[in-house]
Amino acid sequence: MGLLSRIFPPSLTQQVESQHKRWRNIPGLSPALQQLLATPVPNFTADVFSVPWLAFDFETSGLDANQDRILSIGSVMVQSGQILLASAQHQYISSDPQVNAHSAVINHITPEMLRDGEALDEAMETLFLRLAGRVAVVHGKMVERAFINAWLQTRYGAEDLPILWIDTLEIERRYQQARRQMQNDLRLSSLRREYRLPDYPAHHALCDAVATAELALVQLQPQRQARAQGKCWPLNACLCG
Repeated sequence: MGLLSRIFPPSLTQQVESQHKRWRNIPGLSPALQQLLATPVPNFTADVFSVPWLAFDFETSGLDANQDRILSIGSVMVQSGQILLASAQHQYISSDPQVNAHSAVINHITPEMLRDGEALDEAMETLFLRLAGRVAVVHGKMVERAFINAWLQTRYGAEDLPILWIDTLEIERRYQQARRQMQNDLRLSSLRREYRLPDYPAHHALCDAVATAELALVQLQPQRQARAQGKCWPLNACLCG
């Protein structure tokens, strides 16, 4: 199966379906969450490129999901191995607390930019609607997952929404472990240079979402070539736990 050989067990479908059922029993779920949970679980043995993706990125005021906050969300859809730029979306998130100086230096998001932003609840609703029936593609899912969990815990007292994840950072770590050539720099911009992809402005949610989608497609290029030869590269070979 090549370098992405950590295939999830056959029971994965049952596990995800059980998580869906548990979440559907939570009272007061928003319409977007209801729709996400009502969408059938993808066929884990289907070719990874036949399953639609949503690449997305959060810009945050820090890395502590319990104290920091989401400042902006960028996302773009990927269908049949093609990035649908017409689907690209970027949202600033309004909030009363001031932007801290450290995060402003990194992502250049100022209080003025957030003043007319969307409420976080509305932005999360949009994200969940866009994720329905799609695999989440991110770079370093520990950030996005932690902030989603913090939001869910605040509103529903539950965590770990059954989202399927492809993490370009984790894919690269698996590649390097297989080659026994580990490197410390697994940043999105650094990996894009390794794959000879162009530099994009860093720490902008939409730019990073598109950059992540491009990186995932290049990382999985051997699988795309295998697909062209009539071979299937299953989705469950690329998922991260």
